[in-house]
Amino acid sequence: MTSLSHKAYRGYASLPIPFGWFAVSMSDEIEVGHIRTLHYFGTEFVVWRGEDGTLNAVDPFCPHLGAHLGVNSSVQGNDLRCAYHHWKFNGEGQVTHIPYNDHIPPQLKRGCLPTWPIQEKDGVVFVWNHPNKAAPKWELAGLPLCPGGGDWVESERHEWLIDIHVQEITENGQDYKHFNAVHGVQGPPEGDFQLDGWERRNKVVAEMVTPRGPMTGIIDVLATGPGQSITEFIDVCHVVMAQEVTPIDAEHTHLRWQLYHPPGISDGKMRVTKARMRDLVKQVEQDIPIWNAKIYKPEPMLVKGDGPMLAYRRQYARFYDFGDGAPEGVAA
Repeated sequence: MTSLSHKAYRGYASLPIPFGWFAVSMSDEIEVGHIRTLHYFGTEFVVWRGEDGTLNAVDPFCPHLGAHLGVNSSVQGNDLRCAYHHWKFNGEGQVTHIPYNDHIPPQLKRGCLPTWPIQEKDGVVFVWNHPNKAAPKWELAGLPLCPGGGDWVESERHEWLIDIHVQEITENGQDYKHFNAVHGVQGPPEGDFQLDGWERRNKVVAEMVTPRGPMTGIIDVLATGPGQSITEFIDVCHVVMAQEVTPIDAEHTHLRWQLYHPPGISDGKMRVTKARMRDLVKQVEQDIPIWNAKIYKPEPMLVKGDGPMLAYRRQYARFYDFGDGAPEGVAA
């Protein structure tokens, strides 16, 4: 019997890693003075938070003699000090201090350590990944306005490490018919599928039968790039799910969720809200065993009713175009 490696058989190893903003940590996981080596995108980088609270991200190896900046280094003020010879670097990758040399060569002052764009949004740390180091092409999305003008309450956090390419996880949402087969719920009726630049919006509006009578239920998804989406579930309760999918490499993905509800809701509404959150978590945990074992089908055998899978793939393909162009229909 011919032996094929599971890695080769599944077909994900040959897929590219898309460019974009991707979550790499929660903000409260990196305190002032804290240094972390993070492993994503098939590579690694070092992140630290300076005394002023600003996060910085750089390539992991000191350009001097190659020491790993995530090993025994320290944060001095806002700079990162290499453990090997105590050279200091700022967040721009510039050398700010050499303890045994008063003269810093101009090329070192200009920047000799490659950096990664990094931002924090709603308590999540994102870095910009692009194989050609192109500048960020879009802004991160924020949470929607909270009803009544208050602040959303973060109720739950969840994360999973999944043995699948990052594209498959968000593609799953376009696979309408699996909702009944896997989750035991009716697949959402076909709703809007709209593209606007680097964003995709899926909105489903459906009439629901509830103990309080018929009502309109809304599922509104805003996906900004391949790594970030925000979904509002509005019906008997109001839940916001912030989702981040981050490629560890071509075959493994880190999935994070933060679940929010409005402030000041009643005990009864809280019970319904928590039940909705449990159901959302149950659904993804039903998907994970399937994701961990399936193969990639570059030409899936689709039939009517499967959902906008091909439209989704056409939209997603733009995140594999590593040139400097804008998406079709969007001014550069």
